[in-house]
Amino acid sequence: MIIAIPLSKEKLLNYDVILLAGGHVPTQNCYFKEIDLKEKIKDFQGIVIGISAGSMNSAKTVYVQPEEPGEALDSDFKRWIPGLNLTKQNILPHYQMVKDYYLDGKKLFEEITYPNSIHHCFLVLEDGSYLLSVNNQETVYGKSYLLHDGKLEILCHENENCKI
Repeated sequence: MIIAIPLSKEKLLNYDVILLAGGHVPTQNCYFKEIDLKEKIKDFQGIVIGISAGSMNSAKTVYVQPEEPGEALDSDFKRWIPGLNLTKQNILPHYQMVKDYYLDGKKLFEEITYPNSIHHCFLVLEDGSYLLSVNNQETVYGKSYLLHDGKLEILCHENENCKI
């Protein structure tokens, strides 16, 4: 059963799986704050699955990669917002699909995200790859990269896993 309405913490803790779906990262993040999800799942013992924006909002501090027209040029657009604190990683999903995108006349990665990676590290995942976090131990499975200080480096190849 998929629940998309706000639940009490007591009811939420009775579930085995929570799915954080995709969407627009700041919009989803705002909704999570509105329903106080971070507090409600603090004691959750089940499985949390983050997909796309859901995985990005799982970070302690979320890097909001611009995605809608105007966001890359808007000086008021917040690139860093508080997240759910489920992972230490700033995840950037769908790399194979968005790596050549242009937004607001700029290359999404080379001209927007790379400069934002100065003094930060992003876990860049291709579809089919994932991060598994168990007891504060994090392992990446599948083709993935680390983007830090303006440099993109391969972390894992397909069919590999790496502790991070």
